[in-house]
Amino acid sequence: MRKKTETKRQTIIQAATEVFREFGFERASMSKICARAGGSKTTLYNYFPSKEELFFEVISISNEEEFQFVYETISESAKIENAYEQLCEFGKRQLAFLYSPKLRELRKLTISQSGITDLGKIAYNNRVLKGQNIISNFLEKTIQLNKIKRIDTTIAAKHLWGLIEAELIYPFLLNIDIEYSKKEMDEMAIRAVNLFMDAYRV
Repeated sequence: MRKKTETKRQTIIQAATEVFREFGFERASMSKICARAGGSKTTLYNYFPSKEELFFEVISISNEEEFQFVYETISESAKIENAYEQLCEFGKRQLAFLYSPKLRELRKLTISQSGITDLGKIAYNNRVLKGQNIISNFLEKTIQLNKIKRIDTTIAAKHLWGLIEAELIYPFLLNIDIEYSKKEMDEMAIRAVNLFMDAYRV
C-alpha cells in the first residue's frame, strides 16, 4: 500500500468539494470523486472509507473557522474570568452558528440521511460530542473554582446544550419557517444560561 500524503488527501478533498457542490450529497458518488481527483478507487478508500466520511470532512473544513469561534470563550485555553458571561457568549454564538442558513441546510441533510447512511452517526460523534466535551471540560474548571455545584459535567453539558436550543429545535425539526432576529436569539441564549445557572450555581 502506498504511503498516504497530505497533498493527495487535499486533492481528494478539493475534488469531493467540487462534486458535492455540483451534484449534491445523494447524487455524488465515490466514482465521480475518484474521476475528478485522479488515481484509483483503492487509493480513495484508503484515505476515506466512505462517502459519508468524506462529505463530513468537506463540511467540517468549510465550517471549522466558525466552529472555533463558537467555542473560543469556553475552550481549553480560555481563562475563567466570569463563567456566567462566558457561557452566555457561547450560547449566543452557538445559536447564531447552528441556525445560520448554511448550517440549517446541512443539519437537515444530516437528519434526512440518518438511518439510511452513517452520516448522522459521524456528525454526532465528531461534532456534537466534540462540542459537548468542550462544554464539559469548561464546567469541570468552574467546579474547581467553586462557581457551580459538583455535578456530572458530561450530563450537565447535554443539559446546557438542550436548554440553549430549546426554543428553536422543534420548529426547526418540523420545518416550520420562523425567522428570528439576532436580538431574539441572544435573549434565548441568555434565558437558557440563566436556567442552567439557577439549577447548578453554588
